[in-house]
Amino acid sequence: MVWTLVLILLLALIWYLTQTKKLTLTDSTDQSGHDKLSLEESPISCPLVYYGNDLSFSEGVINTVLCKHFPFYTRLLDVDRDRFISRLKKFIESKIFIIHDSKGYREMPILISASAVQVTFGLKKYLLSHFNIIQIFPQEFVGLEPFRILIGNVTGNTINIAWKQFLEGYKNANDLQNVGLHEMAHALYYQNFETELNVDKEFKESFEQFNSIGDKIYHKEKILTIGLYSEYAIRNFQEFWAESIEIYFKNPDRMHQHYPELYGALCDVLNQDPLNYPYNLFQKN
Repeated sequence: MVWTLVLILLLALIWYLTQTKKLTLTDSTDQSGHDKLSLEESPISCPLVYYGNDLSFSEGVINTVLCKHFPFYTRLLDVDRDRFISRLKKFIESKIFIIHDSKGYREMPILISASAVQVTFGLKKYLLSHFNIIQIFPQEFVGLEPFRILIGNVTGNTINIAWKQFLEGYKNANDLQNVGLHEMAHALYYQNFETELNVDKEFKESFEQFNSIGDKIYHKEKILTIGLYSEYAIRNFQEFWAESIEIYFKNPDRMHQHYPELYGALCDVLNQDPLNYPYNLFQKN
């Protein structure tokens, strides 16, 4: 009887271990050149869940991914690349990544986290600690309350991103759209104005100037658009803020040409100056 019980327990333990999902990186790549994040020793289920503190990406892996896909990083000096990677690793470690697909790629947590580090690179507080979950969808997804189709949004403690559109935002240099930058801008605002945790006082103080200058341009764009902002951006000031961040990084020359005061205000808010790097990246540090 005892040996039968021991055998049953042993079989149960073997079954449990074979069903446990082990987080690893495969060496193989798919046809798109993405290195797969795999859940070995179990059937693949959806969604996939990755805890950032388990994703021990080496600096070499991160550098390879960023050099291939992330123009902001490739323009940095070596000392700033090191700083970028250090911040990126800490950001990844603080998040849970939920991938709504049957497969995941290491580019997903690295690049989406990189978009947050890009926006906050000149700030002292950059972890967006209120948002501990990042959900990644293959492409457009359904949003509720109200019911609509989205490519990204921020809700509760979660940042949601459509992967296809995220990649297009960094690949296509001819338009001003970038869903990664857009949603990280929303998250940064929410972190500092809607929560009471880890607030960046310098960011909040600098934002007052953007708010003053931006409000005038926001109302001007409603009446006489120059084609810099989309119709979606002038629905409310929050969308105007997020789209301003997209334009600021994707085409700073154009923003400076049309609205130099707004460009200057964003330089002060983010403590960066894309047009004058490397001479004026961190003005306050």
